[in-house]
Amino acid sequence: MKQFDGQVVVISGAGRGIGRQHALYFAEQGASVVVNDYGGNLRGENANNPTPANEVVEQIRATGGTALASVCDIADPVAVRQMIDEAVGQFGRIDVMVHNASSFAPLGAFEEATQPDLARLMGVNLNGGWNLAQACWPYMRAQQYGRVVMTGSAAGYFGRASDQAYSVAKGALMPLVKILADEGAAHGIKANMMAPVAATENAIAQKFPLSLADYAPPIQITTVVAALCHRDCPVSGRMFHTGGGYVGEVFVAETEGRMFRRDEMTVDAVLSGMPAICDRSSFIVPEKTDDSARKLLGSLMTAYPELAKSVTNG
Repeated sequence: MKQFDGQVVVISGAGRGIGRQHALYFAEQGASVVVNDYGGNLRGENANNPTPANEVVEQIRATGGTALASVCDIADPVAVRQMIDEAVGQFGRIDVMVHNASSFAPLGAFEEATQPDLARLMGVNLNGGWNLAQACWPYMRAQQYGRVVMTGSAAGYFGRASDQAYSVAKGALMPLVKILADEGAAHGIKANMMAPVAATENAIAQKFPLSLADYAPPIQITTVVAALCHRDCPVSGRMFHTGGGYVGEVFVAETEGRMFRRDEMTVDAVLSGMPAICDRSSFIVPEKTDDSARKLLGSLMTAYPELAKSVTNG
């Protein structure tokens, strides 16, 4: 039995690059694949071109697979709902959603970045993921099963100078993945995020080191995505960085910090306490906002025994 027999997989940005590799792999593994690609260039220009999606669908069908082409703009929530409804109408369900589509802006100084570029990148990178997940969610919840993978970026995890809009748009996917994982837990839905490094044509055009090209093929990224989409995937709400065979987890942590009582807290005290505040030798990794809130409350109760007593007494 193939890994994804009988499952339905929707992939954005699946007409080229890593997304194309995803589509071919899932189809080879028995899935019916919705190949979404708006057909534009890296800046979203010359879009609404059906050729990339159609070519991938033709390739899948030529090898006996099942696929449906979609040229909808994922920044448009109405168009996305129509695409997902059409897919369910044809295939009966949605099991896996992979948001792979991305858009880019010219590199440059922060003061030169434009609002139109920011809006465009947010539309594809963030809103596109939101729209896809929201359209798939009712079907996944009803069947009590689903897998969601958002494609992030090291720029989104850590920020990248000269690439501000892209960094912000990709970074905004992190809390979305956490929220989907939290809300999906009761319904058999798992959501994760991965930031890929691979030698695609687009990456090489953007000066990806040719010396590394043979060591970082797109199939290595697809392998990680397939693991995160697998029925046996053990994790949810996690973020990964992967490329060239390397897979590592990226997480947000909170240090032990420093507690100041009301009579101690001054600007000078905070400044002098910064080494302790920023000491990374001990930290927690909150899974949810509540975990961080409990830590803060614990510090308060340690500093103010009377508060601890009142909380204990209800």
